[in-house]
Amino acid sequence: MSQTSIFQNFYPMTRGLKSFPQAGRYLASRKQYEEYNVEWEEFYKANKSIVPLLFGPVTELRGMMLKAKLRGQGKAKPVDKSLTAKDHPIPSSDGNNAVQITVRSYIPHSTATDLPGMLYFHGGGWALGDLDGEDRFCRHLCSNLQLVVVSVDYRLAPENPYPAQLNDAWAALDWTMKNHVSLQLDVDKLLIGGTSAGANLAAVVCHSSKQRGVNIQGQLLRIPVLCPSEPHHSELGLRSMVDLNDSAILTPESTRQFLQWYRPIDTSHVTVSPLLATSFDSLPPTFLQICGRDPLRDEGLAYADALESSGVPVRVKIYSGLPHAFWIFPDISATAAAEDDLLEGVKWLIN
Repeated sequence: MSQTSIFQNFYPMTRGLKSFPQAGRYLASRKQYEEYNVEWEEFYKANKSIVPLLFGPVTELRGMMLKAKLRGQGKAKPVDKSLTAKDHPIPSSDGNNAVQITVRSYIPHSTATDLPGMLYFHGGGWALGDLDGEDRFCRHLCSNLQLVVVSVDYRLAPENPYPAQLNDAWAALDWTMKNHVSLQLDVDKLLIGGTSAGANLAAVVCHSSKQRGVNIQGQLLRIPVLCPSEPHHSELGLRSMVDLNDSAILTPESTRQFLQWYRPIDTSHVTVSPLLATSFDSLPPTFLQICGRDPLRDEGLAYADALESSGVPVRVKIYSGLPHAFWIFPDISATAAAEDDLLEGVKWLIN
């Protein structure tokens, strides 16, 4: 399959790295977030067998992540059911070939026809995850914030490499805009969000949404992948892929494996590494959640610096000493704090 896609119509290939703010206030303070979290270390030692390490055959990882999420959801507090969830088959494409994907809408029980909304992309290194794995998360946002959520079941690598996921992301955005009336959604109150590789898709789409006539009000980026182009890390002052090679759940080796499955033709292209964009001026307010012992940490911190230096309103929550996606374990006290932060952050984006 050709990797040429519609996205190259909207992006330059690389940014001028010399102009990049290499040590803004977020990136400059990164070392303080590395100290081990005592509660996590005790939990990890006692429960090592159930903490997934995201490395190995893709089929094994899919089963492992499903078990971990189901285990966490079984222990989590029940979510208010005052909403309607529905699956919708929608069209997408690969060049000249039409394909079909599924999105799931979550609409709060409300008579309002101008609700805020979020287009959401799950995590999983472009290769793992599905609608059910994020179901509780989407219900949590919908019921607590009166927020319409459209969750996207995009195609997965390695079976469907880049740019299939981005084509599906745009297809989902187009479908959401066209169906805003039945979704009770005000298109001027639309947010975009994602977790990990899903945050990568959200950031990429957000960067070029205005060229497609879509006004995104805000973006939610949780533990985001923003610069998988490692050759640029030293130029940007990013160290977490080197310093955190013993991290739990996600290791630097894991990220490289996922990128091999994704197979982008050029990792420095901003449809893969949005941190390398030439401009951040037109981006909307952004809320980021970043983990202190996550190899992806510095990409998120540098992105926050880039946004802030461009005058974009930014809020950042950093979870010191905690690994990538620690919140799949409700036994950790920081998980409840992260959920509270999530609601407050999205509420800020809405308002």
